[in-house]
Amino acid sequence: MGKLGKHNFMKRYSSISKYLPDTQAATKSKMIEMLGRYGSLYLKPDEGTGGRGIYKITKTDKKYILKGGTASRSYDSFEELYRSLHNLLVKNKYVVQKSIDLLKHNKRPLDIRVMVQTNRNRQLVVTGIIGRLAKARKIVTNFHSGGTPLPIETLLQSHLTGSKRSNYIKEIGKLGKQASVVLRESYRRNKAFGVDIAIDSNLKPWILEINTRPDMSIFNALKNKTMYRKILRYSKLKG
Repeated sequence: MGKLGKHNFMKRYSSISKYLPDTQAATKSKMIEMLGRYGSLYLKPDEGTGGRGIYKITKTDKKYILKGGTASRSYDSFEELYRSLHNLLVKNKYVVQKSIDLLKHNKRPLDIRVMVQTNRNRQLVVTGIIGRLAKARKIVTNFHSGGTPLPIETLLQSHLTGSKRSNYIKEIGKLGKQASVVLRESYRRNKAFGVDIAIDSNLKPWILEINTRPDMSIFNALKNKTMYRKILRYSKLKG
């Protein structure tokens, strides 16, 4: 399943559905409808990884703004914007997702990757949580698109302190595990899930996507290698 298939599968579970941002196939009518409802949305390849091919569309009073990478272009009408995207949408399957007003650290957006893996008893456990800080002026946080991996404690330090922060991080881990348990109903042989979680300005978490072949290298970018070594150890377990 691509992004939309996973989203629609998880949406059937009430424990998870409230954390899923509205996500639809990128048809012209859905883009118009969602821009009218939310004012801003993300356009993502259904099968894409690493933050490549992602755009942000924002509707203002007089313009439509399209951002991709660090580039930005404005259009006088939706029709004009849609014409610029038409070839892309014909050649590739895309989804549109409600834009989340991402929490920021040093004025740059952040999100979280939760690594969930199976133990020797085939039970899912959280083996790592890491923060990702977007590169200046970029719309995505992905490591391979210039995002900076940082300890989640660092990224949350200006928003939460002490036990509130540590308890919040635990809850984020629980949500990542809960989402992975749900998706494993469809991916029964999968041994690892990478859950991408956004946090909005009200500190509400949103499950953006679950990767069924998550990249472990992001955890190796941290100075402290404890999490990375644990993830590697779990990846080699039999069963």
